[in-house]
Amino acid sequence: MIRALSALTFTSRQDIRGGSGPAQSAEYLRAGEMEGVLAAGRTVLAPGTSIGEHLHADTEEIYLVLEGRGQGVLDGVRFPVGPGDLFLCKAGHRHGILNDSDAPMTFMGLMTRG
Repeated sequence: MIRALSALTFTSRQDIRGGSGPAQSAEYLRAGEMEGVLAAGRTVLAPGTSIGEHLHADTEEIYLVLEGRGQGVLDGVRFPVGPGDLFLCKAGHRHGILNDSDAPMTFMGLMTRG
């Protein structure tokens, strides 16, 4: 399977997971396309946009920042993130992400069973 960036279909999303602002997202993988993977996608957050901190009760997710800068959140703790940075939310924990810069921030999310 090959999924080229140029072939992805991006959709507009607003206020993701209780966050604020506009985002564009596309799926690389959906549930059932790769063993253990529930979703893999690319999201672009406009300046000032956030994905609200949310619980992963029985799933795990990584965020890998591809472009731009912002703040990651794990269990209420904020930390700077930029290109190449990855953070992992284990099952039973909470995470979110905020683009507090003046340029778009792009990241990849990969969610698996916990």
